[in-house]
Amino acid sequence: MFLSYAIQTLSCDIHENCDGTCSDGVHYPGPPLIDELQYEMLSMFSQIAAPQPSLATPQDIPHDARWLEQQSLPEFKYSAISSLEGQIRLLRVKKALFRADIVECEVVTTFLGQGQQFQALSYCWGTGGMTDVMLCDGKKISITPSLNAALKNMREGRKLQDELLWADAVSINQADKVEVGEQIPLMRQIYTEAAGVFVHLGLDGRRLSRGLDLMLRAATVHRHLTSPEEYGAVDVDETRWPSAEHPCWEEYLTLFQSPWISRTWILQETVLAKHATLGVGRYMLEWEAFDQSVHLLKERGLLTQVSRGSPMGVMNFMRHQEIQSIARSPKNHSLIRLLKVTRHFQVTDPRDKVVAILGVHGDPNPELKALSDRSLSTAQVYHRTALYLIGTPDDLPFLFAHAGLQRQAGPSEMPSWVPDWYADNSTLNERPLYDFRRTSYWAGGHHVDCMIGVVSDHPLYPRQLACPGFCDHRIIKWSNVAGDPTRPTPKMNIAWYESARMCLESSEPLIYQHQTEEAFARTLLVDDLYEGNNALPGTATIEDAVTTLQAAIAILKVIDSDGEISDNVMVGTTTAQVRTCVMQVAAATRNRRFAITDTGYMCLVPSCAEIGDLVAIFPGCPTPFTIRLDSKPETSEHGLQQICARLVGDTYVHGLMDGETMMEAAQTRRMPSLVLLN
Repeated sequence: MFLSYAIQTLSCDIHENCDGTCSDGVHYPGPPLIDELQYEMLSMFSQIAAPQPSLATPQDIPHDARWLEQQSLPEFKYSAISSLEGQIRLLRVKKALFRADIVECEVVTTFLGQGQQFQALSYCWGTGGMTDVMLCDGKKISITPSLNAALKNMREGRKLQDELLWADAVSINQADKVEVGEQIPLMRQIYTEAAGVFVHLGLDGRRLSRGLDLMLRAATVHRHLTSPEEYGAVDVDETRWPSAEHPCWEEYLTLFQSPWISRTWILQETVLAKHATLGVGRYMLEWEAFDQSVHLLKERGLLTQVSRGSPMGVMNFMRHQEIQSIARSPKNHSLIRLLKVTRHFQVTDPRDKVVAILGVHGDPNPELKALSDRSLSTAQVYHRTALYLIGTPDDLPFLFAHAGLQRQAGPSEMPSWVPDWYADNSTLNERPLYDFRRTSYWAGGHHVDCMIGVVSDHPLYPRQLACPGFCDHRIIKWSNVAGDPTRPTPKMNIAWYESARMCLESSEPLIYQHQTEEAFARTLLVDDLYEGNNALPGTATIEDAVTTLQAAIAILKVIDSDGEISDNVMVGTTTAQVRTCVMQVAAATRNRRFAITDTGYMCLVPSCAEIGDLVAIFPGCPTPFTIRLDSKPETSEHGLQQICARLVGDTYVHGLMDGETMMEAAQTRRMPSLVLLN
């Protein structure tokens, strides 16, 4: 375990920057012998400092919490800064002799864009409140335990050698909401200009050394594979990875359990960084090592085999990598895509589901900058965000897919067409239907403009949209069981299937499709058989939807208690196809019902849909939508039908997902209704 070499310089629990050879420390007799590859891993991805004993003398006393209690120090008072001109506060953290010493710093101000060198801190605020204390210019200021730990982590890790540091909780006067609102738009520039970003995971690295060893090994192999001309070629198949039972995997996966991984604010802090350092306890590693290790282990399928204990953390890190690619590719700079990808990340303030990713998005639009105003309510921030998306042609077709009554946690003051980005993903179907397969649905027609306008009933927060839409279908029957919204495993609810089957069999005289069983199976699969461009790694093409669905139902009745399909169970098709089928149906039916329209179409509708709701197709939108009438439709003297309704949610309608309605309307010159969405 070659990281024990690096810990030699971190072994003293009393003094900072001490190698353990002091009289109070624990002295390790010497580093183990390490081979050339192991040293390469250390030198590339970790920071090895020359060992030295503590500089403390017997006369030195710790400036710890007890020492602070004996001092009569005033509270720190902020002086005003010119945020609109790009002025920020930086901290110069003083060195310490003892690990227990209170963090002391000097506060200086500077202007962005003037070449000032500084570091930036990335950490998780936590929920413990301002219970710790640090000193700024010799005066006391309350901070969170997590910030205190991060600052000490940087101080003892030799990351602050008379360098300046930006740390949001202290660099911004959090009690001044006007200043907070003015400083938030500067954070993109702050993290872009910072010479480096220090990431504090808040974990005890000494208990994770084997996991960090694994990280460095995977990162080194990845570097050899991607740049063989620079680092030399390596045969990854000959790389001996530990067995899935080895404790190094559990320690490695512990990194993904850090609260830092799940926070929304951290995304811009690492995505925008020129260079990032990872602090895991007293270990200082390159962020690149963490990132590259995930790339390699994911590509080799090793993460899938061992990540059952912390799947959300692993998935969020992979989303972090996707966000990084979005931020670095101007063609993919879609705000709604960023909002979708970050939906699983957490915030303390619901407004920050939008505000915290604006730095990643990078659009200087004044409408978006104004969202940082802390006097705005959550509903106002979300409402203004929706209005911005309506004015963005590339994002507009996908707005409704994230909105509707199905995605609201309860009664809301927002219009139904405004997405609730803070909605609880454990109880709501957060995955929009348009995202279910790589080949897009285009129920609203291919290359058709999305024509949605705002009805100006309020200067800032209009509540009504005017949308042309074809509302030809009414829900008349449905299954009485909704898909389980909280089931954590890809396991289809048998009761849901049986209820859907009963609905189908009682509606057969109404159904227009000639191949009823084929249409039923494809409806439950949202017509994604994982073939062609829709194929994904680790899945199998579903060659016969009917047979595979029947096999899946039979297997689910004898499924293992942990939700896994036994490899020795074979019912009429391959196990790989059945696994893919179970996964797809479980995802597609989550929080949805099977339904039949009065026109004989099979649907998957939101679980909150009701008998009598209409299915609408809006030109340019990828999927149909269920809407609920607010009043009886009216017809103008020119024959235009006007419908006032609320958006319920996106809907799958088998046979209408590829522009069939738009083609029929074009051929017959049929005009759409005017739908006024509230």
